[in-house]
Amino acid sequence: MGRTEPGGERIFFHALAALVFAAVCAWSAAALYGGFAPRRAAAPAPEDAADAAPGRLRGVLLRREEALPAGAFPGAESGARLSAGETGTESALFFETSDGWEFLRPEDGERLTPERVEALLDAPAQTVETPRLVYGFGLYCVALFDGGAPPAPGPCRISAEGFDTPVRAELTAVTTDALGRTLLRLRLTDFPEALYEMRTIEGEILE
Repeated sequence: MGRTEPGGERIFFHALAALVFAAVCAWSAAALYGGFAPRRAAAPAPEDAADAAPGRLRGVLLRREEALPAGAFPGAESGARLSAGETGTESALFFETSDGWEFLRPEDGERLTPERVEALLDAPAQTVETPRLVYGFGLYCVALFDGGAPPAPGPCRISAEGFDTPVRAELTAVTTDALGRTLLRLRLTDFPEALYEMRTIEGEILE
């Protein structure tokens, strides 16, 4: 068997090292600029048209009120504000008719379920010829939402049927039940007199 000279071994190992170094460099370059190069983030999918469109709501209006005996406050005009001295408790708006739902209170909004709201909305409207008082200015709404993704809690507007301009509100909570029904809880921040006479409201909710 032939004997390899020491100088030949050094040349052989230098050549092998150079070959391995070149291969590693080539692989690193391919990894850096090829398969391991940073990828551009995928463009977000176009927003679904249903999500972009405003959703519709049907809701029940809640306020602090009280049905009165027939003939209470004779001579008072519907929509007039009576003083605390006149009511005996606190100032209130006077209306000539009731609808039988005066037992509902703003705090009931936390307990109303989609099923209960549906039942109230589907109940036949009624007007009772007995007066009522509405105390304070607070107006609240619990509404079923129909549309894409509901808006996040915060300021919003309701383009309500029967109103020329949107009604401002604060969306305080959004909940969805096991059947997928979405319920919105709102505090209205506009106080047109018509809202104190209405029990239900329908329209679009706008952010």
